[in-house]
Amino acid sequence: MLRLLLIFFLLSSGSFVAQTVSNLIDEVDVIKLSQTLNELSGEVSTVVDGNTVTILNRVSNTDNNVAADYLLQRLNALPNLVFNDQDYSPGVNGGRNIIATQIGQTNPNDIYIICAHYDAVANYCADDNVSGTAAVLEIARILSQYNTANTIVYALWDQEEIGLLGSNYYAQQAATNGDNILGVFNMDMMAHDGDGDNDFDIDVRPIANSIAMKDEIISILNTYKVNNDIDLNVNVVNPGTSASDHSRFWNQGFSAVLFGEAWSNDDQTEDYHTSGDRVSTLDIDYFHDMVKLAMGYMATKAGFNVLSTDELDAIGVSVFPNPIKDKLNIQLREVIETNIEIVNINGQILLERSIINLENSLKVSQLPEGIYFINLKNEKGQRVIKVIKE
Repeated sequence: MLRLLLIFFLLSSGSFVAQTVSNLIDEVDVIKLSQTLNELSGEVSTVVDGNTVTILNRVSNTDNNVAADYLLQRLNALPNLVFNDQDYSPGVNGGRNIIATQIGQTNPNDIYIICAHYDAVANYCADDNVSGTAAVLEIARILSQYNTANTIVYALWDQEEIGLLGSNYYAQQAATNGDNILGVFNMDMMAHDGDGDNDFDIDVRPIANSIAMKDEIISILNTYKVNNDIDLNVNVVNPGTSASDHSRFWNQGFSAVLFGEAWSNDDQTEDYHTSGDRVSTLDIDYFHDMVKLAMGYMATKAGFNVLSTDELDAIGVSVFPNPIKDKLNIQLREVIETNIEIVNINGQILLERSIINLENSLKVSQLPEGIYFINLKNEKGQRVIKVIKE
């Protein structure tokens, strides 16, 4: 799982440079958000694994795998992500989290999670919770194009509606593994504003740094409200509800908040938990502003645009061939002590060594076929290379 945080990817084709967090906020595309709302709620057909489908069913424990496949396909189309199709309860009607991780290039073990549940209790259920799911996908689409200092996990939970099962599984595993999760930004029902007052809720409890996390979100709102036209008003709910996935991280002592429409003012969707929860009932402008605020927070916590690919190349290491069979060659451009780790896809360190020669080779014939990560670090920086063992 998050043991993969021992490693990180480089962008494979150049450096993307955004000037400011404000620029990233402006990249949030209301048309793309609307398309996801309509496709994932079953209002329109879409293509999944080459087949034209209508995703009407996302109901927990009733084979919502087409919805999961759709999410996996969307995330797989993005660069710079490590994927985990987390089938934590195997079987046609079991639980399946869809997770993508963007490894930080400076602080890979500093983790921020942005998440939502994708399961439902009835057909359509656009607000609950295609809205949160669409927000995760849109933020992943934007941030995955950039280098980030910290690690971002884009998590889409299953079985929220029958007991927060998917997030509970992940949170327990994270606590067991000792993952350094610094913040969990959970989005659940964020597209309905029946009274038009642009209010939204942040649910917190005095657990870990959840109050500080709330303060940071409000600071982001105040900073970008005018220039980025984010027309929102915050309600802080303390103690916040435990009836969504963030609470499973509270249970494990992690900082987490719930971000969504104004239940505190009785302004949740009137079609809650029914098939009347359709895209046509949502306030798309309000939803757009909510996603822009979430984007501003995650871009700030990610520490995007910290290192360019050229700067990372300054470590001065070459690794070849790729794919590998029997021997891995590592060349240094100068005599400088460099630490090497070979890590498997599960995050287990299989080999550790320090080299100083310009020409080096490692025997890898004993490794099973599969994907591995070569973690290289010296006084000039750190780089990770993904290799395939044949």
